[in-house]
Amino acid sequence: MVPKKLIAELKKKNLKVFVVSAHVHLEGDALGSELAVASLLRRMGKTVYCINDDEAPAEYLFMPGIRTIRRGTVFPPYDAAVLVDCSDASRIGKLSRSIRKDKPLINIDHHISNTRFGSMNWVNPKASCASEMVYQLFEALDVRLSRPEAILLYTGILADTGSFRYASTSAETHRVAAHLLEFGVDVYGIYQRLYENFSYETVKALGGIVRGMRRDRTGKVAWVQVPAALGKKYPVLSEQTDEIIRFARAVSGVEVALLFKEIERGREVRVNFRSRGRVDVNALAHGFGGGGHRMASGCTLRGALKGVIAKVVAAAARRCP
Repeated sequence: MVPKKLIAELKKKNLKVFVVSAHVHLEGDALGSELAVASLLRRMGKTVYCINDDEAPAEYLFMPGIRTIRRGTVFPPYDAAVLVDCSDASRIGKLSRSIRKDKPLINIDHHISNTRFGSMNWVNPKASCASEMVYQLFEALDVRLSRPEAILLYTGILADTGSFRYASTSAETHRVAAHLLEFGVDVYGIYQRLYENFSYETVKALGGIVRGMRRDRTGKVAWVQVPAALGKKYPVLSEQTDEIIRFARAVSGVEVALLFKEIERGREVRVNFRSRGRVDVNALAHGFGGGGHRMASGCTLRGALKGVIAKVVAAAARRCP
């Protein structure tokens, strides 16, 4: 349920200028919820600036309003800030340095690891994604969705639920999606743009990554890796986390699947965790300074790829039943 205090806050007439931002490593839910919130606020008569410390991946450039998002590291003067899909304020990158302590900071998120960093926090770990929550915000404010807004929210839900495959998908998620389809959302068109729009060379490279999959001695931890050189040559491989890691989780007997993406050769690695349910990978990621959900989480570690893999795989194996 949307907090009444949040509704009252958004309606305040003295809050005229809003900044809206989402986490770095942008994906469908971050962009969908961010753009939908911005659209909602504009319809309420607010001036809104969408600013991210990251570029939107190419597969999301079809999303309505995507060109209105600025890339930057400093917020312009504002009356209130809204952060969506962020477990912590630091998730917006360098922009976090320009958050003003004397202005309202609204936190809309679904991560169980959320730090309640806002002056107003609406955190619902039972929601499948932030886009599902923003849909509820439209309902609470009694604002009828437009078709572009429905496209944004549906894209966010599709991306964050793994096309409705993940355990976070609920009856409410399907109810919301069903209503969004009534606005003429092109279901297969969106799916094609996200998951069937790779070059021949990219798919061949993906095959090489899958062939390089490894398991630990117990067979309960499996992992794949994307070296920095390959990620730079085929940027989409660094963005399609779920489509890569699902191959590791699909192996019978695997409890924890890992994806290691080398950001900077020899210096920095992004780690994504996925669980079949018996291992809490939010707690696992938290041990490395990250977080997320019980069945899906992530962290970023300093160090060489080989060393990071050894350390994380060992930690994952210790948690397996």
